[in-house]
Amino acid sequence: MDKMKAGRNIIVILIVSLVLVSCGTIEKQAMKSVADMLSSPSGSQSFTSDDDPQLVADSLPLALKIYEIILEKDPENAELAASTGKNFVMYSGGFVQMPADMMEDEKWREADAARKRAKKLYRRGRDYLLMSLELRHPGFTELLESEEYDAAASLLEEEDADEAYWAGLAWFGMASTDPFDMELTTTLDRAGLLLYRSLELNPDNSGVHDVMIQIQLSLPPSLLMYLNQRSPHTAAFIDEFYKAAGAGDDAEKRAYYHYDRALALSEGSDPSPHITMAMAVSVKSQDVAGFRDYLDKALSIDPELHTENRLMIILYQEKARWLLEHIEDYFLVDFS
Repeated sequence: MDKMKAGRNIIVILIVSLVLVSCGTIEKQAMKSVADMLSSPSGSQSFTSDDDPQLVADSLPLALKIYEIILEKDPENAELAASTGKNFVMYSGGFVQMPADMMEDEKWREADAARKRAKKLYRRGRDYLLMSLELRHPGFTELLESEEYDAAASLLEEEDADEAYWAGLAWFGMASTDPFDMELTTTLDRAGLLLYRSLELNPDNSGVHDVMIQIQLSLPPSLLMYLNQRSPHTAAFIDEFYKAAGAGDDAEKRAYYHYDRALALSEGSDPSPHITMAMAVSVKSQDVAGFRDYLDKALSIDPELHTENRLMIILYQEKARWLLEHIEDYFLVDFS
């Protein structure tokens, strides 16, 4: 009942805010109160703790537009820009790209259109997150775009780790929807810079370790080499970090390290690292047993024991079930 009441309160506040904005009578302090509510953890948790993915999928587009409307009225609010960006990235990944990836082959046109939409939504989310970092650290965007990577990274502080993580995640999300966009691919070293800086600032974020599994096993080595050349600080951090982790230069050892850390930091509540390993490790090595084992582990998590992240658990478990049902698409063996 408390969650339902909180959700109703948020909706009421948002509707009243829209009415006031449209009437042109809202005052600055009232706008600030709404912006603070939207950028607070409870603003997003009313969605992430829900147990009805369809309800959230139907509700989020309106919520995202409300975020944008409020941000237009308070464009200097870095926290609100960050929250807006994160919600666009979550919506694109969970409710646009993931369903597209699970469409049957005969619906390829629909899937292609959905991936194009997801790419646009990821880009919008990334740009809001970069906007947030620019508001906190004027000049950051110019340094990033001019490949002054060490100077850009040095501006980011511990409080920026989450935004750097989400911005890098959105950047890679864009690339995953369109692997043939070569212009975008050539900028992924910037996404890598953001993620490694986030890891350096906050190594206790389970999400960044999940993404690092894919970076170790999927990102073209040339991009990492270019990043290391352009950012001596990042190169030194990477070298020291993996030496301390006992992984050295071995990409697979690094991936397993990040997998173990993601599980430990999430206390086993996140199915995503299991799915990442199934796709990045088991498919690559054609290990059917390992594939099934990872996905079974993802499915063994009880969403009701982790209500703060219940929605994402449900969504990723749907993905795990779909992968098991379509296992023959990923392995060159006869399953008949």
